[in-house]
Amino acid sequence: MERPFVLVVEDEAAVRDPLARFLALHGFEVRSAATAPAALEILAEQRPDAAVIDLRLPEGSGRDVIRSIPPPIPVIIFSAVPHESERLEQTRPNTRLVLKPFSLTLLAETLRQMLNAPGVRTQAGRNTPAARGDK
Repeated sequence: MERPFVLVVEDEAAVRDPLARFLALHGFEVRSAATAPAALEILAEQRPDAAVIDLRLPEGSGRDVIRSIPPPIPVIIFSAVPHESERLEQTRPNTRLVLKPFSLTLLAETLRQMLNAPGVRTQAGRNTPAARGDK
């Protein structure tokens, strides 16, 4: 069974590492980056099925990463400042805000819902059992 590939972009290791481990334990293949340039490098190598991105990064901006991801691909913006993401949520399809501090379970469930939405396809060209929450 293929696991949906999720790109996690967060500069704080104390947030990024537990999030990546949690998502991996819950059926996702995860690659993570601490900066926008590192995330863009990953995107050049592999297209994600979904992404979880912090807007405020020490090198570059999460906005640059989001602009590099085609709109059909679900993006979760996580931020402590909701007004930062409002415009992106309104103008980019398949984009949602999850406020910091956030629930890992809620974030994983939001990813599953977004991946299972009509018109969203994983790298395998179909919704996967992991994306639907099947075991």
